[in-house]
Amino acid sequence: MNQTNTLTATPWNGITKFLFRYFFAFCALSIFPAIGNILFTIVSKLLNLLFESEITYHPSGSGDTLYDYYKLAFTAITALAFAFLWTLIDRKNKEYKLILYWQETYIRYYLGMFMLVYGFSKVIKTQFTYPSLTSLILPLGNKSPMGLAWTFMGFSDTYTIFSGLCEVAAGLLLMYRKTRTLGAIVCFGVMLNVFLMNMSYDIPVKLFSFQLMLLAAFLIGLDYKRLVNFFILNKPVGTQFNRQPFKSKKANLITQIVKGVAIITASGFMIYNGLRSQMMYGDACPKPAMYGIYEAEDFIMNNDTLPPTLTDTNRWKNIVFEKGDGVNIFKMNSSNWGHLLRYRAETDTLKKEISFFSYSDSTEVGRLKYYKTDSIHYTFEGIFKNDTIKLNTRRSDEKDFPLISKGFNWVNEYPDNR
Repeated sequence: MNQTNTLTATPWNGITKFLFRYFFAFCALSIFPAIGNILFTIVSKLLNLLFESEITYHPSGSGDTLYDYYKLAFTAITALAFAFLWTLIDRKNKEYKLILYWQETYIRYYLGMFMLVYGFSKVIKTQFTYPSLTSLILPLGNKSPMGLAWTFMGFSDTYTIFSGLCEVAAGLLLMYRKTRTLGAIVCFGVMLNVFLMNMSYDIPVKLFSFQLMLLAAFLIGLDYKRLVNFFILNKPVGTQFNRQPFKSKKANLITQIVKGVAIITASGFMIYNGLRSQMMYGDACPKPAMYGIYEAEDFIMNNDTLPPTLTDTNRWKNIVFEKGDGVNIFKMNSSNWGHLLRYRAETDTLKKEISFFSYSDSTEVGRLKYYKTDSIHYTFEGIFKNDTIKLNTRRSDEKDFPLISKGFNWVNEYPDNR
């Protein structure tokens, strides 16, 4: 390898070497999945046998489970033990520039990859989708903090796409050593905002977002002297010499070309998958023929008219046909997602008939005929779970809600904070 990195050629002091050993071990256990996962699996099984405790992994979409905190504690303690052992064994090396070079390289690509993944999911809006019809009629007070954050982000295309572009920019800058520090600074700012959102809205990605922020801080720290001299001490900063992986210029050029092709290919794949996902379940998902909210004005079950009592567990309040094939049924006592009846719907527009299917086993649970009585009123009748039902409804959709219909205005004579 030629040239020097940002690292000084002078020997490191004992504290610097110990901190490097600890951080290297911590990174090896936490961002090299095979190493950390295998070791923790072995240790957790031993602990389960010795103490008759349960440290089990259950995939739930949360990154802040008890298992994850156990794993973090294991990683921190094991890295400390490894650092002490390394210090006792290795007393000859004065510095670890070469190891740090490859560690920094791996962290750049690791961090950059996640920035691109998360960034494109915001730019194409698959992570935060537009508020669904169901979310618009659920009481605000019954939303979870995370659900509120998702609605807030999904409502604004501008803010969500801007957030994604910042993450994509950070990811691309991190891919190249010359723009590493700028990419790390952008990445740290972006991830600080994400981490604070996760903390403020109880979004269960707190540990991972903090880890990414920590890695960005590490990359910034590699250039801390130059940054302090430039931004604070107003001192001249010399050119940074970048270490190249090979001595041959041709080999380094080929490496850059291969890396460029890999970045373009990976980015193209993420964009393709994002657009495909958006068509399947995102904002671009097609609306079904009966898309809308149908509020039951009258509800008849087995020839018995049920009054709109708020505690009634049988009477329907709303039928909501979402984008795609999802349909949610509100009972009178439905106040959150857990109270809804959720099914897959197939509409035959020629027969004017809707079939409802269970998500769990695809069995048909009901079939209703529908007909339009005027521009906004519809009647549904048929068999649902062995009951004969009929309901007269009033249709609405997102355009009937001020949150959606008000839109953006450059000129506002009065604030509309409702």
